[in-house]
Amino acid sequence: MDVTLKVALLVQDYLMTYVGDAGTAVSVKEHMQTCIFEKLKVYIDSNNTKLEKLEKIVMDQQQEISKLRRLIKASKFNMLPSADDVAAIQDGITDDPAIGDEDEDVYLGLSSFPHGDIACQRTISQHKCGVTSLAFSRGLIYAGAHDGSTKIFNADTGQMIKDLNGHQVSVWALAVCHETERFFSAGSDGVIKVWDWNFNQPNACVKTLTQHSGKIYGMVVSGNKLFSASSDKTVKVWDPITLENLATFTGHTDGVNNLIAIGDDKLATAGSDSTVKIWDVTTGTCIHTISCNSSEVLDVAFGDNMLFASTNDAVIHVYNINDNHSTAISTLAGHNWEVWQLEYTIGALFSASFDHTIKRWDVRNRMICNATLKGHQGKLDR
Repeated sequence: MDVTLKVALLVQDYLMTYVGDAGTAVSVKEHMQTCIFEKLKVYIDSNNTKLEKLEKIVMDQQQEISKLRRLIKASKFNMLPSADDVAAIQDGITDDPAIGDEDEDVYLGLSSFPHGDIACQRTISQHKCGVTSLAFSRGLIYAGAHDGSTKIFNADTGQMIKDLNGHQVSVWALAVCHETERFFSAGSDGVIKVWDWNFNQPNACVKTLTQHSGKIYGMVVSGNKLFSASSDKTVKVWDPITLENLATFTGHTDGVNNLIAIGDDKLATAGSDSTVKIWDVTTGTCIHTISCNSSEVLDVAFGDNMLFASTNDAVIHVYNINDNHSTAISTLAGHNWEVWQLEYTIGALFSASFDHTIKRWDVRNRMICNATLKGHQGKLDR
């Protein structure tokens, strides 16, 4: 392993251990002032630049290898193809590294997915460390990272619009609220930063919410409320205008890893206590609990009256939700490592895993995986 990577991992592990025990903004700030690893930042940044160049070379070589393999396949074992044959085969081979054959980059099967094949349109590489959270709204991509920063990009051009530095450690959750023209960031420091969309101001942070006592792993805006999920075993409800803490949902016996809105009146939460809980957001009561085979639940998604829950054993559980009751429909297996992210869109579920892949599942056609996207060189986490 490269020395830079060793140092970076050592720094990350050290901070994760420390913040896991402390978790408050004040204690983190005091720790960072005396942390010996802070002196290594310049060295790490310098070597990260070199690594980015090497990664670009490796990606180009992998793309060329993939094209050659597809050329061999397309030749249909013709050992001595003519020049015209080779030209015709090459015309059918894409240069896009996100589209390849089944063994290399992406396998595309029959699908009811209405938006055609998936191709990598652009790679944005302004972050100098791991990207830990994403949000998309009105043509903008919000990206949080391990270094505590949140960068905002134009989705069409990839241009960075703003670089905000409000957290000192990993940003695990982002949420956007159009009504208030604000967005929210939260993470390992246990606080929620409230940002104004007025990007002309040098510091657009409106307020810092400190009511959680643990890391914050998920946020969602629904029904004119902001909901936040934390390792302190609670979900907190906020007024996105006044920023008042309206309520706290308790019931999980371990940390809450993520959450998803089900309409305007219900909420589903994924817990490290191996359960998914469904809440009535009006009363704050848990109206249904789903047990997920004694494995930590990492994320949840909802669509077409189906609830999807990924667990630490690399499996995705599918349930039919009807009148506050659930019926197990299927389990989706295919990832080699745990699945940290789920996202549902019309007719399809997308899952992102530590195994560096994103899978697309056709939920209207026997729950089959009809695409595996490869391209990331690192794990896909929270």
